[in-house]
Amino acid sequence: MFNRLLRFFAVVAPLCLIWNDPMLAGGEKSRVDTRTTAMLPGTMRDDRMTQDVRVGNISSKGMMIVSSRPPSRGHIIDISVSGHHLAGRVMWVSGRRFGVRTNERIDVAAIMGGKAPRKRRANKITVDPENAEWSPTAMLAGYGILGVTAFSTAYLIVTYLII
Repeated sequence: MFNRLLRFFAVVAPLCLIWNDPMLAGGEKSRVDTRTTAMLPGTMRDDRMTQDVRVGNISSKGMMIVSSRPPSRGHIIDISVSGHHLAGRVMWVSGRRFGVRTNERIDVAAIMGGKAPRKRRANKITVDPENAEWSPTAMLAGYGILGVTAFSTAYLIVTYLII
């Protein structure tokens, strides 16, 4: 009987680790990113309105925000805090508090220190050396004609073969 139990747990324990369920695997779920208590004023904009909020804590992946009118779970919001503009999705709501997972990594030290956000370099459009003689306008026109041709060909095939 004891050997059967050992064999059962030898099979089930690795599966629980694969499923990433800490309760079944016998471990505790730990937070990799540390939260920093912030209590910083900010502004939140969602599809309904713009309102003043307070950032309760912040980590590199998200933040907990306190608001008089929190958005619903799943809403996309924009947050402006200490001159930094962040976008994210509301992951949970509890009373006036809610958690946001941001699209980009947050520079916690810069926000807490009041430093200006780093300027991002715009991605430059590079010209393919093979097609260097084609201007972007000519390429757009060429691909547009190619798309129309493909659509009309598909329409003719469907019309004459099926009907």
